[in-house]
Amino acid sequence: MANRPSITPEEKAELYLRKHHIMELLNYLTVQLLYQQPDKPRDFLLNMLARIKIAKITIVDFPYLMDDSNLVSMFEIMDPTNQGFITPVQHKEALKTLGLLDPDEVIGEDGEVITREDFKDDVNRRTLKIWSSF
Repeated sequence: MANRPSITPEEKAELYLRKHHIMELLNYLTVQLLYQQPDKPRDFLLNMLARIKIAKITIVDFPYLMDDSNLVSMFEIMDPTNQGFITPVQHKEALKTLGLLDPDEVIGEDGEVITREDFKDDVNRRTLKIWSSF
């Protein structure tokens, strides 16, 4: 029988967290909490988890942090001269900031420019991908 290295408890925990996207969920909930700053944080978090559960079961949209106007504002900040596009490097950094870029994901930085619609579509697609994994 070949000697297989045994998995450490830390590695097992990391695999579990990645498999179930726990860090993304906790990050989202924390960002929502800090953004909304509700008077009753526990009730707010329970409500958010209930909304996620309902969205998973029904056709209702998942509770997004960034709505369309937020995404447009973010894009405009990255495009201060109003050229109508951002660079792939800016796109990658925005995705990192939003927590929508996997640590091991590689995005080409030599590609075509990213339009506002492309940016919004990509952010929404990545957000939905994260939600659907919960």
